[in-house]
Amino acid sequence: MVNHDVQSGAVRARLAAGSLKTRDAVAISVSILAPGMAMLLNVPGVAAVAGGSTPLAFLLGGCGCLALAFVVVGFTRRMAGAGYAYTYISRGLGRGWGFLAGWLYAFGVLCFVPMTMAAVAYLACDLLGLPDGWWSPVFVVGMVALLALAVVRIAVTTRVQLLLGVLTVALILVVDVVVTVRGGAQGNTWAPFTFGHTVKGGFSGVFYGIILGITSYIGFETAADFGEETDNPRRAIPVAVLTSVILAMAFYLWTTYGLSIGFGVDNGATFGGDSFALKTVATRFVGPSLGAMVELGALLSAFVVCVGCASAAARTMYAMAREGVLPARLATLHRRFQTPVVATVAVTVLGTVLALLVGYGLASTDLGASPAMSVYYFFATLGTLVVIVVYIGLCVAAVTYFRRAEYRANLALRLLAPVIGTAVFGAALFGSIYPTPTAPLNLTPYLATLWLLLGIAVLAGLRIRRPDAVASIGTILGEEGA
Repeated sequence: MVNHDVQSGAVRARLAAGSLKTRDAVAISVSILAPGMAMLLNVPGVAAVAGGSTPLAFLLGGCGCLALAFVVVGFTRRMAGAGYAYTYISRGLGRGWGFLAGWLYAFGVLCFVPMTMAAVAYLACDLLGLPDGWWSPVFVVGMVALLALAVVRIAVTTRVQLLLGVLTVALILVVDVVVTVRGGAQGNTWAPFTFGHTVKGGFSGVFYGIILGITSYIGFETAADFGEETDNPRRAIPVAVLTSVILAMAFYLWTTYGLSIGFGVDNGATFGGDSFALKTVATRFVGPSLGAMVELGALLSAFVVCVGCASAAARTMYAMAREGVLPARLATLHRRFQTPVVATVAVTVLGTVLALLVGYGLASTDLGASPAMSVYYFFATLGTLVVIVVYIGLCVAAVTYFRRAEYRANLALRLLAPVIGTAVFGAALFGSIYPTPTAPLNLTPYLATLWLLLGIAVLAGLRIRRPDAVASIGTILGEEGA
């Protein structure tokens, strides 16, 4: 039997409290960043518009995420919950906004499941020399393996994630050191951190590049979703959040700088046109064996982040289900591992269906020869659009939540960090819509808006049929205190 009780008409199941230590929380956030995958697959997408100024796009995106990290830390020091954005925004802006945050965040993180598994399929086919048409069988096999890992006790999975993440980062750091010491193609320079070397658009080219730049940072805050399963969460989660975003900024800036000077800051079009830019630079400056190892590391990194995204999405759905605003069945825990098994199965099935729909219905050669890359970029853009809206909501919620008298002395937490975060994420949101992106990415703003409108309709129905459930939004926590 699943261990649960009933409170305010909602099913309240208990996660495996205290099963994660601080190192596990750090592993979750760092591994879901997927630094190996991000540097191999996301950077060319940014460089296609930002060109030699790609490091600047990552710097601006990192500043926004660092500001958001301070916001998240402020909340996590006061409460620990399984659905962090859902809970925090409900406390800062109200229960209705909290529901919409959870609705958007669960969908956004769900989008990253087919995105990252598509990366696994694409890289596996390339490494094994399989035809592009094999991407879907490899994808399905990967999802079966994901389901098994996501359901087992989470502490086991996080240590595997951390090991693979460290090995992948170590390989890429070798490339960074060699390229920087050798000065790349034209010598070391500060030019990559200016607006003057974009492929098109100057300022707008960098702002458009921020959208995929932020995609590379998304996940740094995911440890907050595991607050109820972490020992001493109001200490461990802030450590994990700040550690992951600071390490990510340093690593991404160095790597994108190395790639920019590796191709030459004036060769942004060549940089952006190479879908394996990191592998190319690794092969050119170090050797072909390291280039192949970097690609293998990126594949493992993509699989690890896919497991992490599925786990985070499942926990947000679980948090909403136990409070009665999603079907109660989604709050069911595994009898042995105490993980949200039904929600995890739902995420796995939905992710597979969505990937096949896009891969066989919306694939475009403009996004790569393999349909897997259409799946990757489509869900990267859609998921990031949705999550950015939640990030803006968190920044606004922080302003209202921390205006209480006991927190007014902390101006950075109460006002400065939220304003910086809102400005950067707002610029990325604008850059992702204007100018209009290529098909099928031009559909993503409409789909994000449609999902938001559907959430508003569901919330309206809940207010009529289940007002008790709406009243319980954001009330169930692992622990809370100043």
